[in-house]
Amino acid sequence: MSAIIVPLGLVLSVQGGGGLLNNLFGDSRSWFLLNYVEMPDWLRLGAHALMLAAGLGMIIRTKGLRWLLED
Repeated sequence: MSAIIVPLGLVLSVQGGGGLLNNLFGDSRSWFLLNYVEMPDWLRLGAHALMLAAGLGMIIRTKGLRWLLED
């Protein structure tokens, strides 16, 4: 099961974190999924943050916090 959860968590983390940075600093429509969904800007920022948190949560829940913090 972790063979599906970890890649999905990575995709959510990249989409959420990248989209959040894109909207805060660049505001271009780029390749981040939520930038193509019509919604208010405040809701889009919240959705990107939620995607980032969900993705990191999935990875940490599956692999543990130690895996994320390893050198």
